[in-house]
Amino acid sequence: MNIAIVLNVIILIASLLWLAMESGFEPFIMTLTSVITLTGLSIKSNRFRKDGIQGEGYIQKNDVVCPEPKKDTEVELLAARFKKSLELMNEGNSYSPFTIAKLAQLMKLHKIGELEKVFNGEEEPSFEFISHFCSTFGINKNWLIHGQGSPYSNQERTNFDPLEYYSEIVRENPNRIYFIMNNSDIGEAFILLELSDFKYKILQRIWHVSSHVGGGGRSQIYGLYKLIKKLKQNGHSFKCGGRILEPKVFERLFSGNVFPDAILSRPSYENPWWDDFTDVHGKYPISSNYEEWYGKGFSYAQSVVRERIESEGAKNSSGDSKRVD
Repeated sequence: MNIAIVLNVIILIASLLWLAMESGFEPFIMTLTSVITLTGLSIKSNRFRKDGIQGEGYIQKNDVVCPEPKKDTEVELLAARFKKSLELMNEGNSYSPFTIAKLAQLMKLHKIGELEKVFNGEEEPSFEFISHFCSTFGINKNWLIHGQGSPYSNQERTNFDPLEYYSEIVRENPNRIYFIMNNSDIGEAFILLELSDFKYKILQRIWHVSSHVGGGGRSQIYGLYKLIKKLKQNGHSFKCGGRILEPKVFERLFSGNVFPDAILSRPSYENPWWDDFTDVHGKYPISSNYEEWYGKGFSYAQSVVRERIESEGAKNSSGDSKRVD
């Protein structure tokens, strides 16, 4: 209610008192009722601009004036994402769930309260603190700070040729190296590194182990073969593992919207397809089953590798002959 309305109400009340003294009580009651009605309408109209749009702090729903919902502050939104990260880490983990106290211990903080206040939105964390949290648990910093991307997506540069990841894999020295393939005709595949029990890294590049490839795709198939062979030859095969996932699960894992352990810990997904893929000459006793197990696209990918090996062998033999001559 503005000052003009208040002054008008005071004048009317004074007039009513004078009227009551001059004319009696009944006219006083009738006039007072009118004043109250007009005052209520004035207050309501003051909440809206003349163009019918609600005034600041109010919204209209089904002809009812309601206060605008409170918008969360940046600190509250950040706290919500901290809580979401913990929720994801505990998805399907009922045996030994993560707690704020456990996360604080893994971060080597002096006090549990340092992290607890951040989770509750009581204290704004420094960017250094956020970086430490993300580095410890493999969280995407852009997601945690700005809500952009997904919790476990990797923003680093990707490599076209799978073999180019060899030096990075060795440098990271992971506990496990997972070769993940989609149970689809296209045969999408990517690599995921387990750096600790609570930290994972997705190598954010997909290759196709199938016939759905062009010249560049066939080159990538051969690069994947050479990467796996090099890891095996240099003593890393004991770290390697494979998974074949249904499309929805595959997409959720690759997109970084799930804590990787929630998928990798399921024994039913374990599959040695990555090792069978290197058996391009069918030397394993089980080789006759590959097409039945993995599909025709898998067999095609193996044929691509065989052709490359034969082509390189022919070039090398030709080079040796020229040197002899």
